[in-house]
Amino acid sequence: MRKFVVFLLIVLAAVMLLAATEYMVEDSRLTPDPNPKVGGTLRLVLSSTPESFLMYGTLDSATYSLTMGPMFAPLVQEHPMTFEIVPALAKSWEVSPDGKEVTFYLREAYWSDGTPITADDVIFTFQYFVMNKYARGNSIDRFTLPDETGQQKPVVWEKVSDKVVKAILPVPYGAFFRVTSHVYIYPKHKLEPLIDKSDPASVNKIWLSNTDPKEIVVNGPYKLVQVVTDQKVVLERNPYFWKVDRFGNRLPYFDRVEYLIIRDAEMRLAKLIAGEIDYMGISGKDYPMLKQMELEGKAPFKVYAPQPTGATPSPIHISFNFDVDDPDLKELFAKLEFREAMEYALDRERIIEEVFGGLAIPDAGLILPSNKAFYNPKVEELLRPYDLKKANELLDKIGLTKRDKEGYRLFPNGRRVEFNLLVANSPKEYQDVAYIFAEDLKKIGIKVNLQILDSSLVGQMFGAGNFQAGIRAFGNQPDLQLRKAIWQPGTQLYYWHYSTMNKDTDPPSPVFEKMFDWEKRIWELFEKGQVEMDPVKRKAIYDEVQELYHIYLPVIFVCKGVPTVAIHKSLGNAGVTEDGTLYFTVWTSYRK
Repeated sequence: MRKFVVFLLIVLAAVMLLAATEYMVEDSRLTPDPNPKVGGTLRLVLSSTPESFLMYGTLDSATYSLTMGPMFAPLVQEHPMTFEIVPALAKSWEVSPDGKEVTFYLREAYWSDGTPITADDVIFTFQYFVMNKYARGNSIDRFTLPDETGQQKPVVWEKVSDKVVKAILPVPYGAFFRVTSHVYIYPKHKLEPLIDKSDPASVNKIWLSNTDPKEIVVNGPYKLVQVVTDQKVVLERNPYFWKVDRFGNRLPYFDRVEYLIIRDAEMRLAKLIAGEIDYMGISGKDYPMLKQMELEGKAPFKVYAPQPTGATPSPIHISFNFDVDDPDLKELFAKLEFREAMEYALDRERIIEEVFGGLAIPDAGLILPSNKAFYNPKVEELLRPYDLKKANELLDKIGLTKRDKEGYRLFPNGRRVEFNLLVANSPKEYQDVAYIFAEDLKKIGIKVNLQILDSSLVGQMFGAGNFQAGIRAFGNQPDLQLRKAIWQPGTQLYYWHYSTMNKDTDPPSPVFEKMFDWEKRIWELFEKGQVEMDPVKRKAIYDEVQELYHIYLPVIFVCKGVPTVAIHKSLGNAGVTEDGTLYFTVWTSYRK
């Protein structure tokens, strides 16, 4: 009788907690099916056993796959389809008029052991993990900003009440919500006793993969129940998860998620073909074979090549060194008409078909088209199509009318117009792009000498400004501010015009007299975007940056490879929309 009473009290307590929870209704775009079924097991795959279940104590990709979304949640989150910032553990927030204080109001929600999620957990996560320089996965750089005097100062977090926490910023910071969305909150009541306060690096040794799953409490849709090293990781529905669908059904739909650990790529592919995996990224080389299987009705899955949404594969661009030590080339590269001619001579369609097998989209260098929060569709109108006649006309216009016996154009001083194109030997796609580009430039009288060198050496040469022209790639970020160090003139990765940066100051400072007028405007826009907190105004700022890049061509964006995925036919709320946007999460998918 006593056991029954205890059990009854536990059940009643759980019911009361669920009743008190302030649920968030998930976006209908992630739950389009009107009759989702509850129960069953979602089958996924990892390439290795996770090192840890504390994402800040490791740099392990398997850990990230499990913790970032399936097991833990942030204060605010990026919408997985649009990249807009939406509520998560924080149900709402307020920004002070000066943009230096952000107050978050936490929803009534609970850890998987029934303990309330409070401001203490937020402050604990930042103090011991995010801002701990000894934590292997810290994010100190993202939450340390220069104040009005140029001094680097951290964002300070203060507890207002159990359900209210305030962030105090040294200066307004436009990307604050974006970087905050990457901070997953961990439980103070479980982890603080495990930390050796005299050894800040001790955080890297807690919640390792051999931890008893019962000791790991979560605030995401699933909790850990089993780890079998090099075989599988099993998650089970978190009874206190705080999301529901538009019909009022509690999420997630699946009872369990089972991650098979398969190191060998061919074995993962075999499991997919056998129908034992529900969702998996596939390589571009396997896409044609798998698509053929699907079309022939021989596959338990469908394969998709959706709009890219992630940083990789990195979009390729072509750059011309504005500081090149050859005076003829320096004068030539500075002319907009020359750079326009180079874009007209770039056959993106051929590159996409021949190099990427059709699995790429043109341009996509600054902001991805799938990023509804920041993408400016006007850039599609600004792209110059492949047109060798137009390229020839522009080169004639700038005085390169004379040619030698081999048909190459000549500078006014009689020198042949030619330059070296620096390319890394890996990945091979970079070389293939270079070959096609060089072939077309020959047709318009420009000689290109390919410099295909070891990747590490090429990186050093770009970093030293020791090149004439080059092919390179940088990954996308959902917020352009997070790529300021690349795309803002006068910064450390603006490698095609290093003279715009004074390296002798600490930190390096812009040299405006070396900038073109349009570069000065881009510099100014990045400064405005950094401190603007209004998302609508920030989009307008970055819309202009995107337009300026496509009008003045500091670099010429080529294309970006698209991700390819396979989804089991029995999986609901998973697929690709009419506009090519992928939709799938572990908490909204279900078994049909």
